[in-house]
This record gives sequence, structure tokens and C-alpha cells, in this order.
Amino acid sequence: MQEPPPVPTLLEALHTFPERLEAVLADPQIDWECAPAEGEWCLTEVVCHLRDVEQEVHQVRFRALAEADSVFLPGAVADEWVEERRYDEQHGPTALAEFLAAREETETLLAGFDGALWQRQGQHAFFGPTTMQELLYLAIQHDQAHWEQVQALLHTGAAHNHEETF
Repeated sequence: MQEPPPVPTLLEALHTFPERLEAVLADPQIDWECAPAEGEWCLTEVVCHLRDVEQEVHQVRFRALAEADSVFLPGAVADEWVEERRYDEQHGPTALAEFLAAREETETLLAGFDGALWQRQGQHAFFGPTTMQELLYLAIQHDQAHWEQVQALLHTGAAHNHEETF
């Protein structure tokens, strides 16, 4: 894993992502269910994924490492949840509100961490020895990957309702 940016930079990125996401998804013309191609995710699926990863991966890992040094941090294959949890049948704006609340909870949790805790190491199932700071960096990279996915959906027009008048 590459060297993560300083903790304050990561915390700022963690904070601004949900604000940016909420702003771009505020358009009432957005079609939350439209996927660009068969097998690709629609906006609802992306936001459900973000919500569940926030609650069941990021928060769980941060809490586990905050409680004990050298704790095992299990891997998660959260992409499978899209079908297992039937994300396509969920309500996108509700999932967004739930993600925003979960991220706020994460930020509150992390606000109590001190310098020494950011360097505490756990044993990540995929990455091996990993610090709290590196876990935060992984969360930011996850946000960035899905930000790009959301942007692609919005810019291709796949996520907008188009009414044509003849």
C-alpha cells in the first residue's frame, strides 16, 4: 500500500465526499434505477453499496482497531451484496440519507482518535499489517472509486430521465 496522506487531509476528504454526493444527487430528474449496461450498477445500487460498506466494513474495522492492537480485520467482498440484498429493489434517496447518517457516525467516531491511535496496526485479511490511518485511506479510495462511477452515470445521461417532445 502506498503511503497515505496526512490524517487531517484524509478526514477532510471523508467529510466532503458525502456533501458532494448529496449535491450531485439532488436533481429531481435523476433516474436512480437506470444502469448504463446489463450487469452495471445504477445509482441506487451504488448508494446502497456505499451505505452498507460504511456501516458494516469501515465502522466495524475502525471500532475493532480502536479497541485492540493487532486485531484481525476480516476482508469483505461487498460487491456480492448488490444481488444478495436486492439493492435494485431499494429506494435510492432513502439509501442516500442512510449513507449520510452512517458517514456522520463514522466522522464522530474518528473525531475522538489521537495521534497514537492512527498508527495502531491491525492484521488486514487482504493487505496484511495495516494502520488506522491506512484504513482511513482505503475508505477514501473507496469513496473516490464510487465518486467516479456516479460521475460517469450522471455524465453519460444514463441516470437522467429524458422526455422528448415531438
